[in-house]
Formats: sequence, C-alpha cells, structure tokens
Amino acid sequence: MNISYIPDSVGKLTIMNEPQHWNVTDDALLVHTQSETDFWLKTHYGFEVMNGHVFYESVETDFTAETSLSMKPMSTYDQAGLFVMVSDTCWLKTSLEYIPVGPSHLGAVVTNFGYSDWSTRNYRNAYVTEPLAFRVERKNGDYTVSAKTQGNPDEWEQIRIAHLHEDQHPQPVKVGIYCCSPTPNGGFETRFHSFSIEKR
Repeated sequence: MNISYIPDSVGKLTIMNEPQHWNVTDDALLVHTQSETDFWLKTHYGFEVMNGHVFYESVETDFTAETSLSMKPMSTYDQAGLFVMVSDTCWLKTSLEYIPVGPSHLGAVVTNFGYSDWSTRNYRNAYVTEPLAFRVERKNGDYTVSAKTQGNPDEWEQIRIAHLHEDQHPQPVKVGIYCCSPTPNGGFETRFHSFSIEKR
C-alpha cells in the first residue's frame, strides 16, 4: 500500500516540534525552520539537540519512504530531508546540509546507543536550491538510504546502508520529512513537493 501525503493528506501526519510557520498549498508543504533546531547526540561536537521539525507517520511494517523537495538555505547546516526514529537515542536522518562557503554536504546521520555519526559527500553549492529527492527503505531493522540529485536526476544513488540497533521489527517507527536550522541566525524555507510511504 502506497500513501501520498502531499498535498491532500498532510493532516494525517503527526508533527514533532511544530514550527511557527508552515502551510499547505495546492502542490506542496512549505515549512520555515526556527533557529537553533537540530538532531544530533554527543559525538565530536559534545552537544545533544533533539528539536528539529518533523512531519511523520508511525509505521510497523517494512517500507519505502520518499520525498522530493526544494530548499532555500540561508545559514550553515540548514538542512532538509527524511527522518526515521525508533527512540530518542536511536534514529537516522538523510539530507542536504548547506555550507555557505561550499561545498555543501549530502549525507546521512545514524544514531545508535545515543551517539550520532555523520557520513557525507560533497555537493556543489550551485545545486543547493534545485530540486532533489531522498529515499529510505526499511527491511528487518536495516535501512538503505538513497538520493536523486541534479548531478544524476534520473537514478537513485546509494548514500548509506545502516542498522538501527533498537529496531525490534515489526515495532512501529516514526517516518517523516524533516528540516532544521542549527545556528542562532537560522531560519529558511523548504518546499516539500511530495512525501510517500509504501508499506510492505
């Protein structure tokens, strides 16, 4: 069963850390982030932040989740993409993270046992406002993360394969679209063109 949430079924999604400004148009969900919002635990930077904006569905089965989006980033680490949460200490996110001086980063953060890691590849700043897409597939607690970019718009490129150690399949996990602005002077708009979950 494949469910498409944007634009007609956004109301079926639960909002985690609701942003002050968001709205649904005829063909998109527009979300404007608040400053000092992020998802990160401990590793390297030493801080713990769990207040990014997420619009999610709870899913018990294996699934494939996809989103297409366009960003207008303004500040360092402004980011948007897909998010999967088993618990506060076990989750993943995949996104484009903006670096003003470039290059920006396309990658995934995987958090297990309360520690986050971040795998990236460089992404040209000339493309950061262009449409891109992300996909996350769950299979028995293992997750495959992929993206479609301006450099290769017709093919899914694998970004990461990871295991979420608290995932006791088929327990429900939260699956959604997310965005955040880690810096004090953050705040930018993401236009989510689509978000779908195919349950298996």
